[in-house]
Amino acid sequence: MLLAIRERIMGVVGWIILGILFVAFAFFGLNSYLQSSAANYAAAVNDQEISLARHQRAYQQLRTRMTDMLGENFDPAQLNEDMLKANALQQLINEELLLQAADTEGFAASNQLVAASINAIDAFKQDGVFSKTQYERLLGYRGIRPAEFEYNLKQEIITNQYRDAIRRTAAATTEELNQAYMLEGQQRQFSYIVLPLQSFSEPLEITDQDIEDYYAAHREAFMTPEQVRLQYLELDIATLDPGIGVDEQALQDLYEEQSAKYVTPEERQARHILAALLPDADETARAAALEKSRDIIARLDAGESFEGLAKELSDDPGSAASGGDLGFFGRGVMDPEFENAVFELQQGERSQPVRSAFGYHVIELVDIKPEVAIPLADVRDELANQLLAEERGNLFYEQSENLSSLAFEQPDTLQGAADELQLELKESDWISKRGGAGIAENSAVVEAAFSEDVLLNGNNSAPLEIAPDHIVVIRVLEHQEASQQPLEEVRADVEQLARDQKARELAAARGKELLAELAAGKTTLDAIAAAEKLTSHSTELILRNATEPAGEIVTAAFALKAPDEGETVYDGLAARSGDYVLIALDQIKEGNIAELPETARQQTLRSLGRLQGEAEMAAVMTVLKDQAVIHIPPSSDQ
Repeated sequence: MLLAIRERIMGVVGWIILGILFVAFAFFGLNSYLQSSAANYAAAVNDQEISLARHQRAYQQLRTRMTDMLGENFDPAQLNEDMLKANALQQLINEELLLQAADTEGFAASNQLVAASINAIDAFKQDGVFSKTQYERLLGYRGIRPAEFEYNLKQEIITNQYRDAIRRTAAATTEELNQAYMLEGQQRQFSYIVLPLQSFSEPLEITDQDIEDYYAAHREAFMTPEQVRLQYLELDIATLDPGIGVDEQALQDLYEEQSAKYVTPEERQARHILAALLPDADETARAAALEKSRDIIARLDAGESFEGLAKELSDDPGSAASGGDLGFFGRGVMDPEFENAVFELQQGERSQPVRSAFGYHVIELVDIKPEVAIPLADVRDELANQLLAEERGNLFYEQSENLSSLAFEQPDTLQGAADELQLELKESDWISKRGGAGIAENSAVVEAAFSEDVLLNGNNSAPLEIAPDHIVVIRVLEHQEASQQPLEEVRADVEQLARDQKARELAAARGKELLAELAAGKTTLDAIAAAEKLTSHSTELILRNATEPAGEIVTAAFALKAPDEGETVYDGLAARSGDYVLIALDQIKEGNIAELPETARQQTLRSLGRLQGEAEMAAVMTVLKDQAVIHIPPSSDQ
């Protein structure tokens, strides 16, 4: 199979240049994904159905990842929801194809592996330890049954195993490395001058007609945004009061349940004298080490000092200087054979030779610190807080369920839910699609506020999570459509924008005039700089990832064709700032892999290998799609 896959893979340099793109609509077309299905499933892959609920969850997860990635730059108005839904469905189709392929190849995940994966998830832990109560509560809050979660996790583990197996088959060759580094390690030397926007902007006179023309051409930029004001109910676990005192029996039961946590285990202080052995020691060496230990015991029996013999004879440099003393330690610290011997001794007792992975030991037990249990009284507050947190969690889960049900059963009001749950009915300030203050800082709230169901149909939203164990249910109280701002209100802004536009046009026009003169050999950069009273800048040979000069100037310089011997290539750049940059490319030096240090060479080779692994994976998906029967149900209105 892998041979067929590799035949579909582009060369590594092509992958470096073009990247690896999975475009959801390339295989079926966007419309296929956007149809409102009359069936009760989103898609079928080789007769295996992908449910509508699964598609909705995948869409929400994808949307959340995107909003988290964008952070403060997130603007719901700029999201193409249809495209997100299409991408989410394509991801599910890909996952199903991979799962089916993995099953065919015999990949599997044991229940023990699934359990270990769940135990490692921090969200399911309390005090660093997996909590079944926390696990079930969090899943229940999100409407997911444990069996469903565990099944999906198992599938994810299997598909990841399959992905890793495919990616590990890829490895870049030395020749591919050489080809790639010729491009990646290429250096260019160029000169440039900047025609600053300011020199064109300051002398400009902007007339009333200029302002009116700009306003008329850009009316959409001067709109008061669509806004809503919300009514909402808020449920936050931090503010919940279970209204009960501490149950002493429950406190005692919890203390006993976690008793191991509140016990300081027994520790023992020992000292030893080591006759060391190498792991591959022969019989002669083993016999000599054993004899040495027996001689030490004989000398101890004769009354010699343990401390003195340890300093003189022990092969353990770490403890010999302190007379063999190892200090106090508990179980699970030392070599098992050594540890077992220590914990079998009585205080003041000495062992016979004990064999460990390090050799033969003569051990003396110096002291014992017995196991100590911390009394309930000393940890009462900690346990009481834990019980309170559990009660708060249970109450939050119960109230969340009730809030969800009441908001759904009475979709045109929140008053009933507020009265039933004794929650304050709150109101927001005006909120646009860019968000706002308070709960409107949360993208899920903004999305719901402007959704068809809440805004147009006038229904309550579903519970929206704005933080862990913190939800709101919203409804629209007031709605204002977007409206045109009068020119007089935005005149100052319009004037500045009109000035900026004219200045950019003038800068670009002048830049192109000078560029034509350069190309025709009528002038030079230095001559232009002198005539325009500007500074000419020159670089050394630099890489394409150089941070100076500005990135867009470097990018433009590396986009130029290579000059012939003794020639110069010119180009112009209309910078984002509005400045116009004239660039003269003088020299190109191709990357030479021989100049790359060995560590960097290996790192680059690994990076190419990973890139090829992604290429392998892309090829696999193409093969699987070609061989699969994929059905997306038609629209219900067709």
